[in-house]
Amino acid sequence: MSEIELYGLMGMNRSIFSTLFLCGVLMPLCVVVVAYLFRNFSSAIRGAAMVSALIGVVMLTFFTMAAQNAFFMMLTTLSGMAAEGSASATQVLTSGNMPIGETIDPPGWMMALSLVQIAINLCLTVYVFLFARWDKS
Repeated sequence: MSEIELYGLMGMNRSIFSTLFLCGVLMPLCVVVVAYLFRNFSSAIRGAAMVSALIGVVMLTFFTMAAQNAFFMMLTTLSGMAAEGSASATQVLTSGNMPIGETIDPPGWMMALSLVQIAINLCLTVYVFLFARWDKS
C-alpha cells in the first residue's frame, strides 16, 4: 500500500466514528422525540411507529458492528503496511502502542457494550412509545 492509501484509510476512520455517533447518540434521541410527538395518537399508530423504530434500532445494530469491524480491519491493514516498511503506518501504530505485523482484533468488551446498548435502546423504544406518561400530573 502507498502513502496515499494510508490517507484514504484515515478518511475511512472519520466516517466510522461518525457512524458510531449516529447510532449511539442520535438514534436514541430521535426515538424519544418521535415518541413524544406521537403521544396523543391512538395506540395502533404509536404501535406502528414503535415497530418502525425497533426495525431502525436493529438495523443500526448492524451498522454499528460493521463500523467497529471496519475500524479493526483498518488497523490490521495499517499493521500490515507497517510490517512492509511504511514509515507513516509505523508511526501511527507505535503512537497508539499497537502491534506491527499482526492482526488487530476488537476486544470482547466492545461487542458486549454494543449488545448492552442495543438492549437498552430496544427497551427504551418500547417504553417511550407504549408506557411513558408525558403529562406532568
